Amino acid sequence: MSDRGARPHRHLAATGAVLALALALTGCGGGKKKAADPTPPPPPSEQPTEQANAAPGSAALKSSGGLRKPVTYDDKVSVAISNIRYVKNKDQGPGELTGKVLTIFTLKFTNGSGKPLDLNKVQVTAVYGAKKTRAQHTSYANLNDFYGTVPAGGTKSASYAFDLPSTGYKSVMVGVKFDAQHKTALFAGALHN
Repeated sequence: MSDRGARPHRHLAATGAVLALALALTGCGGGKKKAADPTPPPPPSEQPTEQANAAPGSAALKSSGGLRKPVTYDDKVSVAISNIRYVKNKDQGPGELTGKVLTIFTLKFTNGSGKPLDLNKVQVTAVYGAKKTRAQHTSYANLNDFYGTVPAGGTKSASYAFDLPSTGYKSVMVGVKFDAQHKTALFAGALHN
C-alpha cells in the first residue's frame, strides 16, 4: 500500500509552519484585532513549490533541512547555525528574563561570492512547538547583532538569545533574513539540552 495518502498532511503541516515563520519575519500577525479572513490559497497540490514556501509580501524561503545544516545560495554565500547553547539568565533589570534558561544560537555567514556581503539588515526569528509560537528575543549579555559587511572570502559570526521553553524543543524553526537578493534561510529541527 502506498504512503501517498499521508503526504498531503505532512506537506500542509510543513507549509503552515513555513508560513508562520515567514509571517514572524515580516512582522505580520500578533495583533489583537482580527482581520477579515482572506480568501484561502489554493490547495498545496496546485501551487508551485516556490509559492507554497512563500508568504504573501515576503521573500521565498530556502530550507537547510536541519538545524545544523548550512543554507548555501547560488552565489556561494552561506549561513549556518554554528553553535547552540543554553544559559540561565542571572542578569537583573528592565527587560531581563531573570532565572529563565535562554537558548543562544550562534550564526555564521560565509561569503564565497566575489563581492562584499552587507549584514546591516539581518533579522533572526525563532518559533517553537506544534503551534509555532514565536520565541521572545532577549538582550542577554549584550550579544552583538550582525552589522557591517563580510568581505569576499570572509566569515562573520553573531549570537542571538531567545526565551525558548524546553516544552518547545521538539520542534524549533529559526529564520534568517538578510537582504532582498537571497531567500530567507530556514533551519528546522529538534533541540537537545
